[in-house]
Amino acid sequence: MLPVELRTERLVLNPLVESDIDAITAYCQDPLFERYLTVPWPYLREHAASFVNELAPAWWASGAEATWALRHEADGPLLGVVSFRMEKHDLGFWIGAEHRGFGYMPEAVSRVADWALNEAIPGLERVGWECIAGNVASARVARKAGFRFTHTAPSSLPDRDGAHPESWFGALDAGVRSIHEDWPAGVAQS
Repeated sequence: MLPVELRTERLVLNPLVESDIDAITAYCQDPLFERYLTVPWPYLREHAASFVNELAPAWWASGAEATWALRHEADGPLLGVVSFRMEKHDLGFWIGAEHRGFGYMPEAVSRVADWALNEAIPGLERVGWECIAGNVASARVARKAGFRFTHTAPSSLPDRDGAHPESWFGALDAGVRSIHEDWPAGVAQS
């Protein structure tokens, strides 16, 4: 699969590039990433270089995963990353701390979900999302993008230690997008 550029009113979603490595390295020092993401820890520049130069391009080429950089303009600095895993039909995301609170991630997640449902996989009826339980910020993004909370269960992917921590799961059904209130405590308060 060839990389696809997506656009929203305020954002350009395009492939990661070499100049994103230092920003990824810096963003991935965030203690929230250690707590809620499965990225290596401590996160080193070599991890970011591998992600940009090897993993993301290989995922695009194989059709396993579509990974985008979020930017204000096509050649602008990196704000965050959104990925859609083709086999699991789910997405994941993160954004640098200084870019949080502006609504960029719900906007990007909505666009990627629309791409998955309407362009990427013919007949796809649902896009999934999950995060480690307690990651209220991630859940708020999913909720604002129109996902509904479905359940709590062990994560579908192992954590750094191989465990499957309790996670929150949500879904966005084709043609159904609204703000749902049935989320874990604290998520709907924003």
